Amino acid sequence: MTEADHEAKQGCTHFLSQHVPVAPRTLLATLAAHPAAAARADVYGEGGAVGLLEQRVVALLGKPSGQFFIKGVTAQLCVLRAYAEARGTRNVVIHPLSHLDHDESHAIERVADLTAIRLGRHAPFTVADLERVDVPLAAVVVELPLRRAGYLLPDYDALVAIAAWCRAQRVPLHIDGARLWEAAAGYGVPLDRIAALADSLYVSFYKGLGGLGGALVAGSTAFIASLAAWKTRYGGDLYTAYPQAISALIGLDLQLPRMPDYVARARALAKGLQSLPDILLQPQIPHGNAFQIWMPGDPAALADRHRAFARAHRVWLFGGFQPTALASHAMAEIVIGDGSDQYSIEQAVGWIGAFLKQRD
Repeated sequence: MTEADHEAKQGCTHFLSQHVPVAPRTLLATLAAHPAAAARADVYGEGGAVGLLEQRVVALLGKPSGQFFIKGVTAQLCVLRAYAEARGTRNVVIHPLSHLDHDESHAIERVADLTAIRLGRHAPFTVADLERVDVPLAAVVVELPLRRAGYLLPDYDALVAIAAWCRAQRVPLHIDGARLWEAAAGYGVPLDRIAALADSLYVSFYKGLGGLGGALVAGSTAFIASLAAWKTRYGGDLYTAYPQAISALIGLDLQLPRMPDYVARARALAKGLQSLPDILLQPQIPHGNAFQIWMPGDPAALADRHRAFARAHRVWLFGGFQPTALASHAMAEIVIGDGSDQYSIEQAVGWIGAFLKQRD
């Protein structure tokens, strides 16, 4: 988003996607009022609110141990390097649309010095794809959901099959669960049921939970202990992180219980949008609380129209526009959060219909 986008968004009263923005002054007051703010400050992630957060999340996931990280990129690079060192190979299976490959400037290869084995194209990879791999593997990584493909989840039975294949081959399965909270609601299964399929998994605290930032890796006690040196090597030892931890605790209280509702609203909105002409939805029925909407137009021109729409209607629809394989169309994302408390499905469909009809 540009500065002009931020200015236009600040003037809005309704937000189609995500949670309602909170001013820093208000958020700081909320953090200070939380019971965890009375605990001592953590020191390099030890104790305080960070310790409370680790205990709570590993209990939710049903894993023996967990480690807080200030950044998800750091967390997952540490995970994959630890697996590579333990298993004596640098080959790691990822999806080419995963954010490990798509959004981190090739850190997996340029920083972690790993060899990415890319499986799948426009949908999650399957056991059939894994069976074609003919090199030793340090780990298999499954992103739940696969954001860049339209927040797609593999069929749950297909996910179970991948886990079974990894166990049979004695290859660690790591779940990239930046949106695991949303994925569990999309599947309609408990968090610990998904977590039990994996040797390790990462969760994020700032996306669906709306926290300030931070992440956690969960797994066996021995594996989590093996991450400590890598965490230091990758600059992950922030002196103190209690603001992020307290905000994550708040997100677990306020947003995690609402995930099934957000998934239901996303599916209802997608169904309503099918009445509009000239748009494509990916997927037609959202797998979780988010999906893509493809619409006619150039991304830059649509961004200009979007700012004008926001100023005129005080409604913020999309976070941005991306080019697509269809030269005549651009893509935006819809991610349902507590902003959807402010509108009905009919209103949202009306806003998007009005935006599509708007001309420069």
